[in-house]
Amino acid sequence: MIRSDVFVDYPYELLSFMREQKLPVFHNSNIFMRDLQYAIKHYFENTEGTVIRNDLAEELAGEVARAYVQKGIFKKVNPIGYELNYPELSTPKDGGTIAAFKGLSPDEMMPPKAAPAPAAKPAAAAPKPAAAPKPAATPAPAASATTGAVPSGAKAPPPWLKK
Repeated sequence: MIRSDVFVDYPYELLSFMREQKLPVFHNSNIFMRDLQYAIKHYFENTEGTVIRNDLAEELAGEVARAYVQKGIFKKVNPIGYELNYPELSTPKDGGTIAAFKGLSPDEMMPPKAAPAPAAKPAAAAPKPAAAPKPAATPAPAASATTGAVPSGAKAPPPWLKK
């Protein structure tokens, strides 16, 4: 008989299995009911060699989720989502989620790459000469009555205005 007692009594068993399966299971992360259902299904297939139906996995996931909410491991966010409150699964300070997925401790990880040194600032250069002032715009020539009015500020009349 397949029961959810193992997961309820030992939550680290299921949560660490989910993490080994590369699911994002970290302290304060979101866990969805479907994730829990498939994790339970895969747990029984991988560890015990027992294939269980989806409806049984869904029922077990509901029992586990209710028990975790009562224990304070899950905080219900919506009908199908929970927030994980399990500090033992916090991400490491050095390496973040990648180190947690690989199961590395900070001692086993490679040191982070050093940022390139900033380029030295050049010595105070001679001040640049002031830019020459722009010449004032010349007024546009008055348009004749046959060609129409040229818009103000236009350098040349538009092609459709020419005859």
